[in-house]
Amino acid sequence: MPLILRTDELQPGMRLGDSLMFKDRVMLPAGKVLDQWDINAVKRRFPNVRLTVGDPVLDELVEFEDDRHDRTVAQTAQTKISEAMSHVQERFNSRTDARHINFKSMSDSVSEVMDYITANPVSSALISRSLDSDSYLSEHTGNVFYLCMVLGGAVGEYVAKERIRQTSAGNLTAHKAMDLKPLGLGAMFMDLGMYPIRSIFKKEGPLSVDEKHMLYEHPNVGADMLPDSIVAAARMVVRTHHENYDGNGYPRGILGDKLHVFSRIVRICDSFDAATAEHVFRKAKSPANILWEMSLGPNRRFYDPALTKVFRGLIQPFPIGAKMKLNDGRYAVVVKYNHQDSFSPYVIVVFDTQGKRIPPEHLGKPFCLNDQPGLRFAKFGDENLSYLYQLKRDMAGRPDRVNPQSAYEASVP
Repeated sequence: MPLILRTDELQPGMRLGDSLMFKDRVMLPAGKVLDQWDINAVKRRFPNVRLTVGDPVLDELVEFEDDRHDRTVAQTAQTKISEAMSHVQERFNSRTDARHINFKSMSDSVSEVMDYITANPVSSALISRSLDSDSYLSEHTGNVFYLCMVLGGAVGEYVAKERIRQTSAGNLTAHKAMDLKPLGLGAMFMDLGMYPIRSIFKKEGPLSVDEKHMLYEHPNVGADMLPDSIVAAARMVVRTHHENYDGNGYPRGILGDKLHVFSRIVRICDSFDAATAEHVFRKAKSPANILWEMSLGPNRRFYDPALTKVFRGLIQPFPIGAKMKLNDGRYAVVVKYNHQDSFSPYVIVVFDTQGKRIPPEHLGKPFCLNDQPGLRFAKFGDENLSYLYQLKRDMAGRPDRVNPQSAYEASVP
């Protein structure tokens, strides 16, 4: 299994584990032995990227978890939905209205991808990002759709229970209540109302009064764009996907137990993906940081706690092969995910406090970080991970939801 390294850790002679992609082009192919020219080029063009390099010594000594299946399923699902949403962007680019959108074809794409995910179950929800995306909304929709399908599938009984509790229909069976098609459609169309005003995501600085109003209205605008053929539950998800569990969301401020379970699922997945994406007006947060904020930190009150607990087990913030600095100064490598606590994966200590390789004959066995009292993660790359071991109170003051300073602050608390 390859190690994941920063560009400043690359050395000539290392063999690339995964291809370096940029705008759907292969910049460096998997298997290439890196020379100094390659390394200098990567540092210059993609200074913040992490690359995977082969490590034959560790491969012989340690059995790494193979997550290639999960990554392939995620990429296939995300790409299919992103391509379907690019059809929407093309329509708005050509200044046509929503009546010219082929909603039937897009609904068929949802069914096709849902069947694919059902036939290819995953244990972890692994999403990847392009190094440069000219279509943030399309990629974002693909990611959120995939995360919603994985999370929805993992909480099927909870979904059925909540839908039966909330429905006024007396004939809603448990089987029908577990149907995720409305969730998939809602996730796909959630930002339909953003396409006419998508320039907001490229704006630096505060939004104008009119822009704020349009931003807060985009759930209603998107729901109204949908044709009558779209199931009512999906329309409802589009209209309420920015409502918070504590009742502090928009546009209506619906309280959690009255908010549809599908909307609660989309809220979690939408927030996570938006926060971990790079924006003109806000730098991306790490998956570990936003996952902690949403499940254990100051923003946890915005989300359904039962759902975030499951979500935290599905999202793996530290990938297989990640090089982690420990609080005793040594460095460990992630070898296996922990679905009970994704912040505490199974690792093996590979480098000493000087960053030098520990001889193979002196390597210990992989262990779960939680099983080693006092041992914690200190850093992943340049990020200080001390916050993982803090349990913060809810924020004393509530954010002003009618006066955001950016599109990001309006969509992610």
